Order: sequence, then C-alpha cells, then structure tokens
Amino acid sequence: QPAGAVGIVETVGSGYSVEEEEMDQRAKIVAFCRTQLGKKYQLGVEVASGHDSETWDCSEMVEAAYREAGLSIPDGACFQFDACQPVLAPQPGDLGFLWSDKRGMIGHVMVATEVGTVVHAVGGRGVVEESWASWELHARWKGWRRHVDLARPIEDRA
Repeated sequence: QPAGAVGIVETVGSGYSVEEEEMDQRAKIVAFCRTQLGKKYQLGVEVASGHDSETWDCSEMVEAAYREAGLSIPDGACFQFDACQPVLAPQPGDLGFLWSDKRGMIGHVMVATEVGTVVHAVGGRGVVEESWASWELHARWKGWRRHVDLARPIEDRA
C-alpha cells in the first residue's frame, strides 16, 4: 500500500471446524461398521492395523472402526466401556454396552448409527445391523458411552 493509505484487514479463518471433524469421524465409524455387515463372528479374533478381516468379534470391530476415524480405543468391550464416558442419548459412532453374566463384567459392545440402529458382531449371527430399542430394554443393558475425544455437551451427560 502507498504511504498514508488505510487498509482494511480481514481475518480469514483456518477453515477448521471441530464440529465438522467430529461429524466426519462419526460418519467414518458407522461407514466402516456397515462395510462389515454379513461377515462372520469369531470370539477373540485379532486384526492387525491397516488390515481388513472376514471375521470380527464385537470389540475388535469397534477398535478397527475407531482407528479408521483416527481415534484410538482399547481392545476388549470392558476396556472400551472404561475408556468412554456415559451419555443419555447416542449419536452415530457412540457405543452401547451389555453386561456378561458369565464373566461378571462388560461383555458386548455395539455401535450406534444415525437411524436408530446398532451395528455389532454377534456370536452365531455375524456382523448385523438392527434396532437399538430392543437392546436398551435388555436386562443386561449397561448404557450408552462416548469416546472421550468426541464432544459431550452438558445436556447429554449421564
């Protein structure tokens, strides 16, 4: 600018949005799980990072889905339960948990979708998508939880 000229400075944002990043992460979690529909269930299966599998157990599929979204979560439904915080109403990518009477601890995990369903790997049925309403009424239901790196608005805290 020439000497004495007055300019207007406009602040340009970085283009980064926490909300958009979270929506993208949630969409990746759900999309990954849906690509696994119809695959077989195998208790305790381990899948190396960056690899696909024809068999899943519930927590291994969750671990892989979160990894796909750039989030780290431990393997094992009970460890995933402990790594997340309770919420009242699930959003896509949030996790629902069941207690295991046989083992005396959390024994199953499922992923909420945007349409009132869950995707999970179930013994004898493989990876399926079904309504979450029946699971919330199940006697072993332990609630919805959210990964600590995803937003948890005050009105949604359990």
